[in-house]
Amino acid sequence: MDYVFERRINYYETDRMGIVHHSNYIRFMEEARCYLLDKLGMPYSAFEDNNVMIPVLGVNCTFKHHVTFNDVILIKLYVKEFNGVRLTMGYTATEKNTGEVVFTGETKHCFTDKNLRPIRLQKSIPDFYKKFNDLKEKGL
Repeated sequence: MDYVFERRINYYETDRMGIVHHSNYIRFMEEARCYLLDKLGMPYSAFEDNNVMIPVLGVNCTFKHHVTFNDVILIKLYVKEFNGVRLTMGYTATEKNTGEVVFTGETKHCFTDKNLRPIRLQKSIPDFYKKFNDLKEKGL
């Protein structure tokens, strides 16, 4: 099963040239990641309820083609790396009507306690560990 997040571009997300401002792509990746976690039955609130935080360690984004107001992008998500302490998510966004690749990117995360000390997800939330591990093994 592919995990694809559909997102319409808002007018306020565009710049003076009428294209999406580059800073919004990080938001789009976060929205897509939240969508994926919700779909998998692992909303951010469930992590926080279990005293697990998922800070972002790094973001990488390569812009391939611009989009404008009212365009719709499809963001495909997948687990690039996962070891129970660190997680790297990959993203490929395409314009819905043309299929052109809009951007590719990745976000790097770690799992921590509320004091931002690294933890092993397998010990804290074993069910969530299994879900991430299954995604990694299936290449999703």
